[in-house]
Amino acid sequence: MDPSEICTQPIIEIFDLNEFKKYAKKASLVIYNPEFFSSPFINEKKIKSITCYLIGVRFRNLFSILKYQKTWKNSAIRCDNEHKNPKDAIDSSMRTFIDQIKDQFHAINGIIYGEKTKSIWSTFY
Repeated sequence: MDPSEICTQPIIEIFDLNEFKKYAKKASLVIYNPEFFSSPFINEKKIKSITCYLIGVRFRNLFSILKYQKTWKNSAIRCDNEHKNPKDAIDSSMRTFIDQIKDQFHAINGIIYGEKTKSIWSTFY
């Protein structure tokens, strides 16, 4: 697939982690893009969410791009003695997720510009 063709395809968003992992196994490439907390009081970058794109996935008999967003809202994150600050716990969880997808799939850090998101449910409503 030519890189200029990537941004012209609609991107289908999925919301379930297990579904993401199922399709990621079949993807030609997994692109992840971390988003960081912004604050003048944080010296180091702390990850608050990760957007993942699955490139070249066969979905409903078409090759598609699937998108999954990992945030603190869809993660079981608890603050313990090691992470007294919630941002530290979120950052640690997100970095662990990145390590997992890098180990399990062909994953690179990047972004897809000009994405056109299409919900998986838009064909039903």
